[in-house]
Amino acid sequence: MALKQISMSMPENLLKASKEYSEEHGYRSIQEFMVELLRNKVMMENIQRYKEIERNMAKGKSVKKLSQKDAVSYLKNL
Repeated sequence: MALKQISMSMPENLLKASKEYSEEHGYRSIQEFMVELLRNKVMMENIQRYKEIERNMAKGKSVKKLSQKDAVSYLKNL
């Protein structure tokens, strides 16, 4: 996995609180803490999105009716 460097600005008090939190909870660096926060945020929102899609499908809402051929084509293009 290739790593990319980014630059980020935030209020000084938030940076200080983040550093303190990361130290208190055993993170090696604030960067490690930030990566975990972002990863968790993305994963949780995806899980919520998928659950909402499943609920809608169970109710028949926003469900496209596809033939098997169209479904395979759709999945290949995701």
